[in-house]
Amino acid sequence: MKTHLPEELRFEISSLQIAAKAWGPADGFRVLAFHGWLDNAATFDHLAPFFPDWRLVSLDMPGHGFSSHRPPGTSYHFVDMLFEVVEVLEQLGWEECSLIGHSMGAGVATCVAGILRERVKRLILVEGLGPLSQPAEKVTELMRDSIQQWNSLKTKKSPVYQNREEAVRARHFAGKLKKSSVETLVARGLGENTDGLVWRSDPRLRIKSRLYLSEAQILQMIQDITAHVLVIEAEDTDTRRWVDLLRSRLGYVKNLDHRILSGGHHLHLDEPQSVASAIKDFLE
Repeated sequence: MKTHLPEELRFEISSLQIAAKAWGPADGFRVLAFHGWLDNAATFDHLAPFFPDWRLVSLDMPGHGFSSHRPPGTSYHFVDMLFEVVEVLEQLGWEECSLIGHSMGAGVATCVAGILRERVKRLILVEGLGPLSQPAEKVTELMRDSIQQWNSLKTKKSPVYQNREEAVRARHFAGKLKKSSVETLVARGLGENTDGLVWRSDPRLRIKSRLYLSEAQILQMIQDITAHVLVIEAEDTDTRRWVDLLRSRLGYVKNLDHRILSGGHHLHLDEPQSVASAIKDFLE
């Protein structure tokens, strides 16, 4: 397995700056990658070495990692990320490519593949198939919750850590990941201020979405995908609701390869060899 020395990339798009890590030769198999909620581009650090012939570009989604935060007074809308991803693709000059996404990033990849169906040839989804939807009858409750969280944000203080190990312990406690996986995410996810170490991610990301796509809209995007699709599901995931939602949508995928692998929600970080093996089988 070759050693990879990733590059740091920056994309100046219309709304903000998007940061990315890139591995592999410039003329390699083109893959654009998207991480999960509150993670960052390093989420594919453990998987990238298995694919030395890929040109893998892993984005820090807006408000995450080294990417810009949205301007003051604005919110994070899922659909805005879709437009920003397309802007990045235009800057890369990729007329055709494949996509890989984990969790929230799988939702982004799903929708982009439906929108740009003639340009996306392979779609690899880890623990996700489309974004989260909400029934119409919950719209009032959800919007009320979002307003309350928005108004209380200014009174909340972000955690401060005195050293990286302290942050690793906090992140490890919050989710079922191997410590080595947590260390990978934390290395890119931590910044520094006058008080100590803080998360780079925008605190506004924790506010509930103001509005969700409907399930019918998401199913339409899934049905519009013409790419061959690999959905990797974790056997030991702790995101049960996501699993039920994922399985309810599988029947709408035209060209589907569905695999259930041992591991938890971040299995691409914790068990990269088995995930890489499934991807290689799919591509062949």
